[in-house]
Amino acid sequence: MDCCRGCPPPPPEYLATSSPENQIENIEIAYRRMDCAGYAKILAPDFIFNFQLIDASDIGTPFWTHDQDSTGTCALLKSGEVSEIRINLIYSGRDTTINFPGSPIDSLKIRVTTTDLQVDQTDGTTWVVTDQQDMYFRKGIETRGEDPTCWFLYEWDDLPTLRSPGTPQDVRAMTWGRLKALY
Repeated sequence: MDCCRGCPPPPPEYLATSSPENQIENIEIAYRRMDCAGYAKILAPDFIFNFQLIDASDIGTPFWTHDQDSTGTCALLKSGEVSEIRINLIYSGRDTTINFPGSPIDSLKIRVTTTDLQVDQTDGTTWVVTDQQDMYFRKGIETRGEDPTCWFLYEWDDLPTLRSPGTPQDVRAMTWGRLKALY
């Protein structure tokens, strides 16, 4: 029997870290729940977030490391200016052609072909991210103390795409990298 009538359902649990696809779903869950710790667990210790070139020049660095990204993303997720986050990531199949000398063993890329990230602020502004994303995953490395049955996001490239004109004034186009650095 439900003890709370009219209450929203409890937030979904995270999926097992046994596939890159589950980890993409876990990114969505972490953003919706505004859960900093849940988000940080998806990232490999050697994680890099690569900004779009235009953002890198404004932010002053071409990439963020694991700690920088976790801190920046947590600032977004916990900001008192953010009232709600909606996210839906549609992605293509696995690309394993990235397995070459210098890349982690058993790594792969998944392109997020459709990004629908909307961040509502308390002032009525909605930031909208629609750019494609390349996400690179690897299995845990046992010699580093990681579980080899788990997948980790070790690189994320925020890709530039064309935007359509004519959005309402209270909806503003944004790159994912710039959004992370905004708060």
